[in-house]
Amino acid sequence: MKENIFAMGLICVEMAFFYLLYFIVDLPSDFYLQLGLLWMIIMLLSQHYKIRSTLVWDEIKSDLKAFIYFVLVAFVFAYPKTNFYLEIVGVGFFMSVFAVFANRMIRILFRNKLSRKTLIIGTGDEAYRIGKIANNNRFALTNVIGFVSTDNQIDNELKEDMRYPIYDYYELNDLLKNHIDQVIIALPEASKEEIDVITRHLFDRVRYIKILPQLNFTMTFNSRIDDFDGELLISTSRGRLGVFGKALKRIIDVCAGLCGCLLLIPLTIYVSKKNKKSGDTAPIFFKQKRIGENGKDIYIYKYRSMEPNAEKVLEELMKKDPAIKKEYLTNKKLVNDPRITEVGHFLRKTSLDEFPQFINVLKGEMSLVGPRPYLPREKDDMDIYYHSIIKCKPGITGMWQANGRSDVGFIDRCKLDDYYYKNWSIGLDIIIVYKTIKSVIYGKGAL
Repeated sequence: MKENIFAMGLICVEMAFFYLLYFIVDLPSDFYLQLGLLWMIIMLLSQHYKIRSTLVWDEIKSDLKAFIYFVLVAFVFAYPKTNFYLEIVGVGFFMSVFAVFANRMIRILFRNKLSRKTLIIGTGDEAYRIGKIANNNRFALTNVIGFVSTDNQIDNELKEDMRYPIYDYYELNDLLKNHIDQVIIALPEASKEEIDVITRHLFDRVRYIKILPQLNFTMTFNSRIDDFDGELLISTSRGRLGVFGKALKRIIDVCAGLCGCLLLIPLTIYVSKKNKKSGDTAPIFFKQKRIGENGKDIYIYKYRSMEPNAEKVLEELMKKDPAIKKEYLTNKKLVNDPRITEVGHFLRKTSLDEFPQFINVLKGEMSLVGPRPYLPREKDDMDIYYHSIIKCKPGITGMWQANGRSDVGFIDRCKLDDYYYKNWSIGLDIIIVYKTIKSVIYGKGAL
């Protein structure tokens, strides 16, 4: 009931804004009223006014599609009045932007009333990640009030996060009496029988039950669920770049490469001066062999952030210190790397050391967004993910940089890059670029 009230409020706010646009856009009043009705119908069909728990990225994609449909249909209406096309695009664009803004503000202002009180059953790293996403994304109407443990394995970060209480499973009955709206079962390793026991326990006691399934490398968001005469079948699918997708991605890469190379000029002068000031007179650029598209060798350009003979120094460090050797062989990097120069620390923290890779983007060897450019010696460690990762051009940024950067372990980076290959879209690229910029600004997971 409360969702319907706020949905009506959202409709009223958007229609008021639509009416205000009338005084700015020069359109006949009868035609403008038709556009208003068309906009409301399209947004209703796209479920924009359904106050549900989702992420802002999904809302943006949905509203962008609504904008395209609105413009296409409105153009048909405006066919006899050919001078209205620009006005229609303008109205659709501003309404789309305002729709996201209004929806977000209502969710933030009335989050306490709209959000679902949620328990997460599970205390592993996947469960904790779901909790963080739910509570850190203010657009999502999910209020995680605690985690329920089914065993003694509790994620270390969850233990240290004082925001979330951790309950034992035997306390679940008492917890469900506190008007819990939703339970998320985040036990991907649990057996079917274990999940059945928990869901029977929850049956008819909470309104929403969500389950985090156990996935393997064949499952993607492009997988399809089929009703096979009462049997649920999941069809595997791999989202490959088509001809149009490759062309569009290349156009974006060329534009980004040109802009990046122009910014590279003043940045190179700045880095050169900083190096000389610290007494470092060695070349500021270096190139390194990496694995490119289809497994071909490419040489990527970077600002040098380490000593000139970094590889030799690493070999000596690993010979002298077994702990350093173990850390590097496990994560393919050192947290406190003694080879990094004074200026190198700044370059890595701000990710400016990656900037010369815009040259590789312009040359067509790399993309703005893509998998990490892996070293040839890491090929065996990439395991089964190697074959999917090399189907894409490596990127300046990618899934792993946008999801924790250096805080992500090596095999998890491979999984994220495999996910990118199988779920690529322009929308995903935009989200990755945004999250990367946000990570750099806040210095999260700096290299």
